[in-house]
Amino acid sequence: MTQKTSLESETSASATTTLSRRNFLRTTAAGAAATALGNFTIFSRQARAAEPLRVLCWPGYEERDVIGEFEDLYKTKVEFKIYIGGEQMLQFFAQTPPGTFDAIISDAEYVQKLKASKAIDAYKTDGFAELANYHPKFRDFSPTKGEAAGTVYGIPTRFSFYGISYNTDEMSAEEATDWNTLLDQKYAGKIGMFDWYLPNLGNASLAINPGNQTPYTISDDQLAKVKEFLTKLRPQIGMFGSSNQPIAQAMLAGDIVASPTGDLDIDLKLAGYDNFSSTIPKQGGIRWQEVACVCSASKNKDLALEWVKYMTTPKVQSKLVYTKAFKARGPNMKIVDYWDDEQKKLLSYVPDPQNPGKMLVETLIDRSMPRGLPTNQPEQAWIDIFNEFKTA
Repeated sequence: MTQKTSLESETSASATTTLSRRNFLRTTAAGAAATALGNFTIFSRQARAAEPLRVLCWPGYEERDVIGEFEDLYKTKVEFKIYIGGEQMLQFFAQTPPGTFDAIISDAEYVQKLKASKAIDAYKTDGFAELANYHPKFRDFSPTKGEAAGTVYGIPTRFSFYGISYNTDEMSAEEATDWNTLLDQKYAGKIGMFDWYLPNLGNASLAINPGNQTPYTISDDQLAKVKEFLTKLRPQIGMFGSSNQPIAQAMLAGDIVASPTGDLDIDLKLAGYDNFSSTIPKQGGIRWQEVACVCSASKNKDLALEWVKYMTTPKVQSKLVYTKAFKARGPNMKIVDYWDDEQKKLLSYVPDPQNPGKMLVETLIDRSMPRGLPTNQPEQAWIDIFNEFKTA
């Protein structure tokens, strides 16, 4: 691709409507979600079925390319209610009568909150043949394991990373593999940050305790060191973005050169800018993932389970992670069978020259840890640290 030179004239809809999951959630999806508060948003073209499947989910799952084959196969209709963020998901669920939803797409860390409210059931994974094609970190996914052997509360369907996104004209690939690079004086005021405590404190936890498989399960002393790392990082922060869009725009304008947000390069490349990249630092980075859950009060659990199985297939994931809403990645490694070479390259499903026999996305998965909730301290303690960091 040829790098564009005029931000105002060249980014247009291509850059501004697909600048990320968070951009979509905060902007375009806001109107849709507001509409969905009162009624389900129906995307099926078929006539209403007697027993439709009702799903509470992030944007993308409702697109016809994703759900159409399921509706045709089961001669049913799927109704979707779209939410924006885990807290809104919990709010939507609490505001509806039991049995309203049959399935939920949840961020993995919110599964424990759904379990605590008895909103979802564990289900057996035998019969889910496609799990054999999942990357091992998603096949045996500890955040959603059930109490009984062979059961889960949710199976991953879509994921991506909070690594370092950077301008390759300003930061080298080698520099981007170390969180401590962000502390370099030459980047003072040149780092942009997404305004949310969970991924940022998780990444800081890994920066001070490399390779920790549970970065949200740390001692008070370790949390104090996380705070120290953030204190050192504060002079480097030139902006906080409520979504990915302003961070990406600032990168295009040259106001910032890097961000611990990850994946900003995907939509920038699609918009025609080839001087951006992203990676997971050697110490590790945070990974978000969505999981498919079955509601406890559903009267349509058999069909809900069939829908979960459907969402594990590589063909469906190949479309789910390449929706109009935003681009992400799929845990089924057979997804590459349904993509062209450009899609594989864009989403890192290509050979990793540093690790023969592995795709680059597999290396990034291996270096990343699931986003979670604090376990040894109250959430508010972590939120307070981040707020103090922001206002310093």
